[in-house]
Amino acid sequence: MLGWWKGGVTECWAGEGQRQGVLPLVESRFEIIARESFSSAANGEIFLEACEAADTSRLLAVRVEVTASDGSHPDGSGRGVYNDGRFFADGKFSVCVPLGKTAIRLSSGPDYVPLEMTLEAKAGERVGVRAQLVRWFAPHQHGWFGGDNHVHAQHDAHALVRTDIDFAALQARADGLSYITEAGPRELTAAELDRLSRPGFLMLHAAELRPACFVGHLNTPGIARPLADRLDALVHRPLPVQAITEAVHELGGVTIHSHPLAPPHQLHWMGATEIFSDAVLGRCADALDTDSPATELLRFAVLSLGNRLAVSSYTDCDLGRSRTLSPGDRRVYCHANQLSAAALVQAMLRGRTFATNGGPLFGFFSVDDHLPGDVIRFATEQAFTARAEIHSRRPLKSMEIYRRGNRVEAFDVKDRQGELILTHPIRERETSWYTLRAEDVDGHWAVTSPIYFEPRNPQPRPAASVLLLEISNISRYASLRREFFAHLVATVSPGQQLTEIQLVNDGAALQHFTPVNGNQLASGEIPVTGRNGNYAPGWIWYPEPGASNHFQADYPVTGSGWYTLCATTAGGKRLESDAVYFDAANLNSQELSVVNMVGADTRFQLWGFGEETPLAALQPPTQAGEWWYPRKAFGKIQARFANEPHELSGGNQTMSRLFRVVP
Repeated sequence: MLGWWKGGVTECWAGEGQRQGVLPLVESRFEIIARESFSSAANGEIFLEACEAADTSRLLAVRVEVTASDGSHPDGSGRGVYNDGRFFADGKFSVCVPLGKTAIRLSSGPDYVPLEMTLEAKAGERVGVRAQLVRWFAPHQHGWFGGDNHVHAQHDAHALVRTDIDFAALQARADGLSYITEAGPRELTAAELDRLSRPGFLMLHAAELRPACFVGHLNTPGIARPLADRLDALVHRPLPVQAITEAVHELGGVTIHSHPLAPPHQLHWMGATEIFSDAVLGRCADALDTDSPATELLRFAVLSLGNRLAVSSYTDCDLGRSRTLSPGDRRVYCHANQLSAAALVQAMLRGRTFATNGGPLFGFFSVDDHLPGDVIRFATEQAFTARAEIHSRRPLKSMEIYRRGNRVEAFDVKDRQGELILTHPIRERETSWYTLRAEDVDGHWAVTSPIYFEPRNPQPRPAASVLLLEISNISRYASLRREFFAHLVATVSPGQQLTEIQLVNDGAALQHFTPVNGNQLASGEIPVTGRNGNYAPGWIWYPEPGASNHFQADYPVTGSGWYTLCATTAGGKRLESDAVYFDAANLNSQELSVVNMVGADTRFQLWGFGEETPLAALQPPTQAGEWWYPRKAFGKIQARFANEPHELSGGNQTMSRLFRVVP
């Protein structure tokens, strides 16, 4: 007995001058290979082995969802199922199921055509099934290796799913990844990494770094040894990501900002807050994880200030939690000549990457034989040809080329699938960057790192600035306190100098900061980004008072009113943030955040609000513990590249009344 799904063909088409053809879409299939008696009058049993259709002797690790006739999700792994019913198997599994129709879905990553089948479970019968999955595309054969740099085999002490590093590696292989970086705190031994690695799959380890609030979490794949013993020293300074990145490079690794806007309304916790200042200073980490339209806008803004920043993506999955992503549900593809830690790191450092949210969609971008990460230098205005190649198993929704954050080409690809090769003419005469983005009808997306253009005699880097202001009642490690502080960060580009900072309340300066007053470090901690204890009044000019283009300060706030952060430069330029309204009579914990980042033709603005625990409920010593995800929240992002505006918002929109733009 053999079950087949109807095959067919799809058009392979291209722009003028490109080849055209057809790409066969052969569907995965299954066959019943045995029916045996089974000692149960109330249940049936299904035994299944999954193999490669082109070589049935090769078993495949698979992601499985079994839905029984009663709606339950039986477990064939012995480790427990996730909330969506999925479990993972290394080539074969068996499940005991209630009588009636049983639906099974198998997949082995986006390279293979998934298989869905329905079997009739009969009392006392064991059914043997062989599933043959068809590989429709093989990115590694094109030199692209997919990975996830942020996987936790077990993040929590009490896991609902029984997991370990072996199960993490199995999930990665079942989701079609070439490698993962396990990011837990326990250093994996060389023997463990060797045991879990195999031909076509590489296991790496680099502990996730959580330097401090108002900095952001970092992943550092490829490092030769842990950074934990050096982290305190690296963080005891403003802008610690810059020092960490230098140390990571010395250890042979790459630095990636993870979950950069998580959650999007907060500055103090996990998000990549330091990247705003680093972007203005031109000293960013190597890559930025992209996971949403908001993080795409952030990446575009950082690039448009003149930085080179590779795209990456991640899951931050905790495989012990029943509600979690699986490795590779978001992923990065690296272009390398071999699957090795050193080759992957070099690819990420060079920007030879594209990122997806795990779907069957692959995007390759080039300009005159230059790949993502390359810098094309030219003497005068010059013509180029951009080439966009997409491989998509599902019909496409869009396929676009962006220049400096703005869309310059939208190809007509609606409902097309298979292999598409299209071209777009470019004429460039100034410093710029281009990237490709594609999305299918199911919401799967792929976005590439940029290709950069730079005249041989470039103009000086345009001036830029960023102001960050948050008012909140947190400690240095996000525990709640009753006292509210304003946290101030001001950064201007190299060549400029800050001469005065003001915290303004209802139009009047509440506090002046000038270099003549030097630095004040409360209890020896760095203001804003220090790691330990509670906040106290303090400030620091960086690199030193009187010659500073960066400033950080903490200052207590007790009165209601509209607050802004103002900065003055040596040239007499005055910068002012958007205003936030702090209500001292509010009986709840709250945070209000604004970001104003400005460059020559780039603006990025963030408003964020969170509210939750009543102040009266806070009790020492922990005072209600960590405060990471407020329940009542609002966030808004506005970005402008040249004259094209973009806006995203979410949460409780009535809270926008607490913010206003300062002309």
